[in-house]
Amino acid sequence: MLRGKRPALTRSWTSGKIVAFPCVLCKDLARSLRASSSFVREEAILSAQQYEQTGSRLYKDAEDALQTVLEEKRVEQIGRQLADAAARGDLEMLHSLLQAGKTRPGGSLLTERPEFSEAEVALKKGVRQSLQRAIATCSRKAVRKACAEAERYGYSDLPEYMRLVDLQRQLCLQNLQDAMARRDQEALRSTLQEMIEQDADVNAWAGQEPKFQEAIKVYKELLGLPPYFENEQVLSKISKSSVKKELLQNTLCEVFQELLDATYRRVRTKDRRGDVPSRLIVKEAVVVKNLPNFVEYVRRREEIRKECQERPHPATLLNQLESRSVCKTFAALPSGKPFHQVWRESHDLPNDPVDAGINEFYLFHGTKPSSALAIAEGDFRLDLAGSNAGTLYGRGLYFSESTGKSDEYATEDSRGLCCMLVCRVTLGRLLYTDEEYPNTNDLVRRCTRGENHSVLGDREKIRNTFREMIVYDTHQAYPEFVVWYSREM
Repeated sequence: MLRGKRPALTRSWTSGKIVAFPCVLCKDLARSLRASSSFVREEAILSAQQYEQTGSRLYKDAEDALQTVLEEKRVEQIGRQLADAAARGDLEMLHSLLQAGKTRPGGSLLTERPEFSEAEVALKKGVRQSLQRAIATCSRKAVRKACAEAERYGYSDLPEYMRLVDLQRQLCLQNLQDAMARRDQEALRSTLQEMIEQDADVNAWAGQEPKFQEAIKVYKELLGLPPYFENEQVLSKISKSSVKKELLQNTLCEVFQELLDATYRRVRTKDRRGDVPSRLIVKEAVVVKNLPNFVEYVRRREEIRKECQERPHPATLLNQLESRSVCKTFAALPSGKPFHQVWRESHDLPNDPVDAGINEFYLFHGTKPSSALAIAEGDFRLDLAGSNAGTLYGRGLYFSESTGKSDEYATEDSRGLCCMLVCRVTLGRLLYTDEEYPNTNDLVRRCTRGENHSVLGDREKIRNTFREMIVYDTHQAYPEFVVWYSREM
């Protein structure tokens, strides 16, 4: 219905309800079909729905026209994102957007745009360059990364990829030879597992390799297996190790211990059950490799980055609120470097894993072990928000910069260990509140329908407890680590 006009009304003799004359609504629907504004169509459709006049052909035509306009706008936005990603050389984003264009309903509108074909060219070029660099350096890490990238993005038919696969196989065979010479059981197992998990055709070619057969024989001898155990049984046992998680080395566990110590405060809140620990002791740290979730996280993060760049608002940056407001996980550890920098250097990442310019930080999320593992292997669930605590700031995902706060929601397993998720979280434009009892509906509305992306509830200021960070979109958080720890009382 056009703004400022109201359909003629009458009272129904059968129901007694006030209804609109259908002819007026039909005129509005017909007028909306000729209008270029999607807003006019929305108004007319809403009026027809309000007065239960949705059975006409005009209504269906108006609804179809509105969906077409909205789809064209969505395609145009993705086209711009493709161009931006191609300009930045962001292969992960390019692949994600290209896949969306090929698989979503109405994707032909996107695939016909020049940005789509240009993005395909840019992705292929980027993969090829990575393969060529790996060939030039012969670095084992670069070879693995480039091969995995080509497979993930669907370019395993490139000649550079085949050359690298041959190089990777030769490196693995050499590693087997070295491990056999040392009679190193763990090195043999690790190399065999690497070959199985990284090479889909390992059985086709390795079965004919004398070094491979000899390595399995030596491994069986080191395990003390009787000769009737077949090679396939041994390889099947090796390949059952989870490829989604990687146990971190002791040196990185020490860094996690520094992180937990630096962010821990021995403070009691109403959510704490039992005594407050004096310290949390790291026992094990695992990095989670959940590709689908990570792709969605990166996509949402880049959307938020663009929104922040288009309408900058410095006061909403966590590290610019005031001196005390710098995120505690972003500060330097006793060893001299912040956690994110240590993680970057240990894994040779091209960029810092988090970007404070868009309020992206590592934050903690405490829960029971079964839930933590389900989140790491699956994803967060908004429908379960508040099941372990209250929802003072609405149904969202709650995070803390303090391990003392997150530990309140952790429970021990049969070993007496608790676990905590260390997540990348993109907060974007913060909605700051230091109210004791905030207007929950207003907070949620401003983050889900307004210009904000998250809430910062400053209980540290008003109760001397902890600050809480809340997001209302599961794609704004990526659980990257599971840390197992014990409580020291």
